[in-house]
Amino acid sequence: MLLYWLNIVAVTEKQMIGSEQLANWVAEKHRDQLIKCTHLPYFDHLNKVAQLVKDVVKWGYEIGLCHDLLEDTNTTGTELKEALIRFGYDIDAAEFIVGNVTELTDVFTKTAYPDLSKKQRKNLENKRLQTLGTTAQTVKYADLIDNAAWMMKYDTKHAAKYLKKKAVLLLDLKAGNNQLRQQAMEIIEQGQLVFRTL
Repeated sequence: MLLYWLNIVAVTEKQMIGSEQLANWVAEKHRDQLIKCTHLPYFDHLNKVAQLVKDVVKWGYEIGLCHDLLEDTNTTGTELKEALIRFGYDIDAAEFIVGNVTELTDVFTKTAYPDLSKKQRKNLENKRLQTLGTTAQTVKYADLIDNAAWMMKYDTKHAAKYLKKKAVLLLDLKAGNNQLRQQAMEIIEQGQLVFRTL
């Protein structure tokens, strides 16, 4: 029985160390990025998303930390997988994390689709988001929660339009954790009430 508990403690400590190493690595990858209109490192946003989903979905903390990594840095999925394994994650966990981060990475970018308008790319991206799996959609809810809070605080000029678009998007994103989806919907609805009266 004692050996059983020692093994659990050892695994938990190994995972904790791995997640700390991952957090430091992700922070370094985003080191030159700040959250718009603030002097805060972009890592603060990633950490907020990670904290929202860490107990909601398996590997939520790791996926939340990495959800913008492939999109906003020159990091590849292969590099992320290798880093995860180096930090002590097994191959299955690393592949699951990378798979979800890849799902969360924008596909319809200006670079990839230069002939499409921004509106066309956003429409295609929103349709693609509807096809995300349960875990990726759950992380997307957390991302929307933090982004909506940022919009309401720092970009009041565009907040009403943003909140309206995200409310419509959330109507079609139904595969993730219902409680987190509800939390995202409530924050957006509350914001819409505030910004409708301004």
